[in-house]
Order: sequence, then C-alpha cells, then structure tokens
Amino acid sequence: MKREALDMERLFSVYKVVGDTRILVGGVVERRRTRRMTSNQKGLVEIAKRKFRESPDEEIKIVLKEEK
Repeated sequence: MKREALDMERLFSVYKVVGDTRILVGGVVERRRTRRMTSNQKGLVEIAKRKFRESPDEEIKIVLKEEK
C-alpha cells in the first residue's frame, strides 16, 4: 500500500510571475492516493502562494509546472 502512495506523488516547480518573466522559487509535492482534477489544481496554487510569498499581505501570481 505504501508503494502505491509513492507512485502517486507528483512534483511541481513553482514559478513567481513578475511582468512577463517567470522566476523559479521552489517546488511543491502532491502526496495523494488519487490524482487531483483541474478544479483541485487551484488548491495547489493556493498552497504554493502561502508557502512562497514574502509577507502575509503580498499578492503574488504563481504558475505550477509538473515535473516528469
């Protein structure tokens, strides 16, 4: 069972968008037994925003790219 969970882990690179430039700021790992559908992708973006913003008041634009 544990091996199946590891197979579902997906790594996403997190980019902060400034103007027309993407700046790599880190990554997030999705550890779920089932894949998130498109609507739940927004949840990963929100997690990344909270993790990588520089202050609680900062509004940032985040782009996720799944690593293969």
